[in-house]
Amino acid sequence: MGAEVRASLIALLLVVFATGIGVAVGVRARPAPAPRPVPSPTTFALPSSTPADPAEAQRRAFAQPLSAGCATARAVWLFADGGLAIRYDGRTWTIPDPTLRSLLAAQCDQATALAVGRGGSLLTIDDELRQVRVDRFGTDDLTAVSRFPGGAVAVGAAGIVAEQGELGWRLVPAGATEDLHGVVVPATRVVRPGRAQAWAVGAGGATYRLVGTGWERVPAGTGTLRAVVQQDDVALAVGDRGTIVRFIDGTWTALAAGTDADLRAIAFVGAAMAWIVGDRGTVIELSGDSVRRVDLGTTCTLRAVFAQGSAVWVVGSDGVRGGAWRVAPAGTDRWGTC
Repeated sequence: MGAEVRASLIALLLVVFATGIGVAVGVRARPAPAPRPVPSPTTFALPSSTPADPAEAQRRAFAQPLSAGCATARAVWLFADGGLAIRYDGRTWTIPDPTLRSLLAAQCDQATALAVGRGGSLLTIDDELRQVRVDRFGTDDLTAVSRFPGGAVAVGAAGIVAEQGELGWRLVPAGATEDLHGVVVPATRVVRPGRAQAWAVGAGGATYRLVGTGWERVPAGTGTLRAVVQQDDVALAVGDRGTIVRFIDGTWTALAAGTDADLRAIAFVGAAMAWIVGDRGTVIELSGDSVRRVDLGTTCTLRAVFAQGSAVWVVGSDGVRGGAWRVAPAGTDRWGTC
């Protein structure tokens, strides 16, 4: 048998083998084998120079579908769903990395920013070493991430829950099948009997809490939930059609939002206050049972909210019109065209 014939037969067998795998995967129900990260994630230095034309860099930064943001000790980072990551050092907006990425959620600690997105994308920015690390975990979209000392938890499509530890990312069997849109892990993550160590929320009002070493389903009896936060033993979740629910004393209770807009993000900004943002420029300040509307002068879809010291940042976009607002005791700053 000639070399060309042997090569053709080998190629044919490989195609048949790959097709068989594809069919098997197509009909196979979860749980699937744990996805593996890319063996050799790329790492490269961020440029430190100020852009030659800061005004043009700022225009480009906000002409994209902004989707998430967070603050390190050195800067604010904003991310886009099919765009560029941008950095604000308190004076100038820059675009440190020209690579287009589809990122949906982010959370920072003092030194790094971790963003997750479509197709299992994982982006870690070290703001002290000025480096970017790119990983991938499976192929499912990751839609939310929460950090804790020494690791993080990300959730996404079809109930995927992944945890980052010293050895990398691993699939966590949480028993979820719904698309998950929000997750929170308390910063302390101290295991106490009967207390929730993490929450994940998603489609159809699904809520899952991690108690001890296992996840349990605690339905909220609402429509789709898009974000969740936790402080001490109290959890707050928000979602479609103005849904706000609070978990305390073992049950979820609905709170009146005063709006039917879809609510997309929530963040604690103090000891007893939360900010909630959503469609049609909706911003709600929640303190206890008291709801106060905040007017940012926009009707854009607001997609992320986070605190930076005494300031609250809000991120929004409609198409390629992006915007960011910094609400501080001294006043409100606004960037972009949203």
